[in-house]
Amino acid sequence: MSLPLSNDVLLLVGEFLEDHQDRYNLVFVCRRFHDLFLRLVYRCAALKSCAQTQSFLHAILRKPELARSVRSLHFDDWQQHRSFSSSLSPSEQDMTSMNKWAATISHSPEEYVKWKQDLLQGVEEAWIALLLPLVNNLRELRLVYPNKNAYLDRMLQRVMKGEKPFDVQPAFSMLQTVSLSHQDSEEDTKGSYMPSQIFPFFQLPSMRTFSADSVIEPSPPQEDEHTSTAEAPVAGSSLISEITLNSSNGSQGMENLIASCSSLKSFKYQHSDSHLLAEGFQPSAFYRSLAGSKNSLHTLWLDNYGNHLPFTISGVNETHDEWFGSLAEFTALKDIRIRLPNLLDIRYQPEPSTVLTDILPPSVESLYIESCKENTLGMLIGQLKMVLNKRQTHFSGLRRLDIEGFFHDEEDEDASGYQESAATTGGQKAIKQRVYEMAEPLRAACAEAGIDLFLRDRVVS
Repeated sequence: MSLPLSNDVLLLVGEFLEDHQDRYNLVFVCRRFHDLFLRLVYRCAALKSCAQTQSFLHAILRKPELARSVRSLHFDDWQQHRSFSSSLSPSEQDMTSMNKWAATISHSPEEYVKWKQDLLQGVEEAWIALLLPLVNNLRELRLVYPNKNAYLDRMLQRVMKGEKPFDVQPAFSMLQTVSLSHQDSEEDTKGSYMPSQIFPFFQLPSMRTFSADSVIEPSPPQEDEHTSTAEAPVAGSSLISEITLNSSNGSQGMENLIASCSSLKSFKYQHSDSHLLAEGFQPSAFYRSLAGSKNSLHTLWLDNYGNHLPFTISGVNETHDEWFGSLAEFTALKDIRIRLPNLLDIRYQPEPSTVLTDILPPSVESLYIESCKENTLGMLIGQLKMVLNKRQTHFSGLRRLDIEGFFHDEEDEDASGYQESAATTGGQKAIKQRVYEMAEPLRAACAEAGIDLFLRDRVVS
């Protein structure tokens, strides 16, 4: 087969094929296509099991140019642990090359023996950790951790310290986006991360976007098991601009992670009281942590559909309704999502101690207010109408308002307002008609001002 097109043109055509199977099929068209497009196939890899990881690892060990081609590596759809079956077990020849690589990057004979045993037994993280040092040109990594791990933590510590095998060539110097999650487990709870486990990612030179599930920040003077070997990043040393923490618990406002960012633009945090070591949500701690980002932060989501319980392991949950503090000094802030008790100081009085017009920054474009109850809706509507009245002089960029809360009919509604999640079961529910009637003056005012208004209930579709 002969085509009058140059290799550069053909590669450009291949770049437009987004479907991985289409790229894969190109490899089998002819020898020229095989040699040309094979690296394109390896550019984005989604590995879902030990067997797939073993096959991928074997290929890039045989052809190092394939390892250099990998730009995106996904493990986030990893299957439940299964040992290698006889039909999927690595061949003796394959294991020889992989054991040789394990020996090359091990720091001691004992470590190598253990690694060799765990590879043969199909220990997931042993395979993943063996692969990571080979893909130095990664731009995106979506990684999963088992509940109990040693290999991945150890590998990342060596990345941070520049230890073998990262003493010759710095690891992940091109890595820009990282997402961390946990493998599905048959146990009652999934695993969690301590901040010290994710410090290495905040010290990589090209990192810009970081997200993780279940990050648990311990209270001082408590230390986690990794603290002795992991040092917090230097304040302002990281170029990460976007942080997303889902189902997490930050007793100190995630201060080390946030403080390390020199120009944080987006911070999204979802609180959860469901973890064993969970402490109540402390908004003022996040205010202190984010104070250094007042001139750069444009997106702040504090607790979108979080999990708040009346009691945590440390006792009565008394801080979840604490006022976050004024947002007026966050001069770049455009997108705000926050719980009503954290936005307005209404904990001990029917009206806020500081009016909303003095709290919002003039730069705000979208305001999403969660956890409003029917008995506070009237107060909130009054505050929002004050904002609309100052739209021409103070809030000219405002384009959207969302009010979310507990507005459906339910005879046995929990008076405390605590919600474990946004999910719901049971029959059909609808927002009360009188809630719509209460919101009608605000709706009319928004329509006149050209602002979109959305009234939402946590359990109503």
